[in-house]
Amino acid sequence: MSEGPLISDNERHPKEYGKLTAAQFAELIQYVPVLLKLIRELSGHMSKIPQARFDEVMEGPYWNYSQIYEFSFARHLATLLVVMNRHKDFGSLADAADPQEAVLEVLRSMDKVEDDRPLYDGATQTEAIALIYSFGQTVTSMATYGRSISALVKAAREQRDHDALFKAIRMDRAVIGCPTSMHLIARAQLRDNKTFFRHLRSALAGPSKKQWEGLHPMRYAFILLNEMGLHSLSEAELESLMVDTLKVYPKSPSARKNLRAQYLQYRKYTTI
Repeated sequence: MSEGPLISDNERHPKEYGKLTAAQFAELIQYVPVLLKLIRELSGHMSKIPQARFDEVMEGPYWNYSQIYEFSFARHLATLLVVMNRHKDFGSLADAADPQEAVLEVLRSMDKVEDDRPLYDGATQTEAIALIYSFGQTVTSMATYGRSISALVKAAREQRDHDALFKAIRMDRAVIGCPTSMHLIARAQLRDNKTFFRHLRSALAGPSKKQWEGLHPMRYAFILLNEMGLHSLSEAELESLMVDTLKVYPKSPSARKNLRAQYLQYRKYTTI
């Protein structure tokens, strides 16, 4: 690779701290469908809980959970880890000699882990459920659009990017209650922006069925490349990585051109 040891063989070229080997990259991407399936199951479970049970569990002002999207993805994750009393575990992963391998080890054994530790002092079950649900929605957004809901809300807030706002609302309709959403909605109302409200009505219908689910792992692969600062891969390197190594994009005559276009688009995102 032209930007250093994203992919290495550990015997001749020891892996640089913070990078991924080809095998680690491929294994990590394989967990994307598993994670998304768990998220869909959680959403399905939430919608089917009897009303009385839901009201018993979800007490307090849970309606404002979407406020978390006004903060960064990193803060969203950090808040969830603290509330779930898992922040010390995360710290130990970061301190490992090979953090990526440590994360993979957790993923490999996640169906065997029995952990009933209590929530962090002062945290409520309602807060924990709301944070887990919202994190699931933002992870799905990353698989769908290549950006977290937080990143989409930030683009709407700082750039008045209506398309970003509508994408965020498609992923979680509760985003409409965020201060950023309310500001843009009020502005559109005062300006009698009928086009805005037509798109808003469409966004409230939820995620588009046109998304190609098979490309979800590919979007996460691009996110990882961007986060590792690998911004100068050639078309041949992209094809080799995405088609041959990771197997997240089908082999075709137009693969290089299409992957290059996606790669350039993800490079524009300064944050997930």
